[in-house]
Amino acid sequence: MIQAITFDLWNTLLTNKFYSDMRISFFTKFLETRGIIVSCKMVKQAFSLAFKLPPRDLERIEYRHIYTMARILKMLEILNIEFSESNKNLIKQNFEDAMLKDPPPLKTGVKQTLKKISSDYKLGLISNTGVTPGRIIKRVFENYKILQYFHTTLFSDETGFYKPSPIMFETALKNLNCEPQNAIHVGDILETDIKGAKKSNMLTIWINDSFSSQSRKIQPDFEIQQIPEVIEIIRRLK
Repeated sequence: MIQAITFDLWNTLLTNKFYSDMRISFFTKFLETRGIIVSCKMVKQAFSLAFKLPPRDLERIEYRHIYTMARILKMLEILNIEFSESNKNLIKQNFEDAMLKDPPPLKTGVKQTLKKISSDYKLGLISNTGVTPGRIIKRVFENYKILQYFHTTLFSDETGFYKPSPIMFETALKNLNCEPQNAIHVGDILETDIKGAKKSNMLTIWINDSFSSQSRKIQPDFEIQQIPEVIEIIRRLK
């Protein structure tokens, strides 16, 4: 019997949106106002090298989160620039707050679906984060008036680990006070969402809105194209 439903974030609840150009533009102007002239090409190259995640070995149990400040320090090292702690913190704040200036839209039917199922099930969010931390994502959720539907929100910048680490799923289940066999996870990435949830003995729903081929190694329990389809699956599992 399903008691809890956990959701991925990007391309599950929110449409994926990238803020690299906004961050690069800010950083370039930030340098200029301090009398540091670096070509746009060099800034872009340094940003790409510092902020692009290395290839992930998804067989590892513990894949540690890479924090924004560590990436900023790497970018400054590449450009051979030294800044005070206050300046580095200003860069970090602007990079992390970028989403608030232009929030990504909710996926189709998300708000209505969360409202409908939250009265009968405990809901959780399990999300890997990049430069944008969980505290900012929660502010966006508040603005969309959907944060209220979640009993727990879990982000990799809070736990220190990325999905598919079992730490992410087991911590969420603990917060929801739910056994894994009574929980189902909804996400769009087979290698992180579906694999991680299945390893934690949860049921899984794969959002395949791009009509991708299923992996022979990772088989979800259910496959859908849009979030509202979750409602019918949960109804059948009662």
